[in-house]
Amino acid sequence: MEQKKERGLKEIVATRIEFFKRKPEAAIYKPKVSSRHVRGLYTETKVREHVVKSDYGEAAGGTNLAPNPIELLLSALAACIEAAFYEFAEHEGVPVQSLSVEVEGTLDLRGLFMVDESVAPGFQDLKYTFTIESAEDEAKVMDLARRVVDHCPVFDSLKRPLNISGDIQVKKP
Repeated sequence: MEQKKERGLKEIVATRIEFFKRKPEAAIYKPKVSSRHVRGLYTETKVREHVVKSDYGEAAGGTNLAPNPIELLLSALAACIEAAFYEFAEHEGVPVQSLSVEVEGTLDLRGLFMVDESVAPGFQDLKYTFTIESAEDEAKVMDLARRVVDHCPVFDSLKRPLNISGDIQVKKP
């Protein structure tokens, strides 16, 4: 039985770049998730074949079974930066020994709890620290890191105004 040759990440990135240059319409990606309330403040969201769990700490009325939605947003930003950097480091031949991202935000909970309508319920600010260990020239690594952060979809979605629409449906049991 002939084994399929496993493509490396460098080849996958190069192939995608060339393909999207030739067929821009093929680059449109529409991820979709489906979430359901399980109990209390605990929810489960189906993402492809994965389940992402969310809960709040006990002090907030949850059972602390998983990160809360705001923490998941921060982890999505950190993971996006790390994965995108690793992907493009492979593509550009930049050696990586380790990567880590810490993200911290400031939230005024008066917005969430509808205490003061002048207070936004979302983050007031986000700060990240991206640490890269690499034997490569520091200027080259820094240049790649800046390009990656500027092109990280999660970062971009958080930093610019975004059209969000929706529909609320109320059903009788």
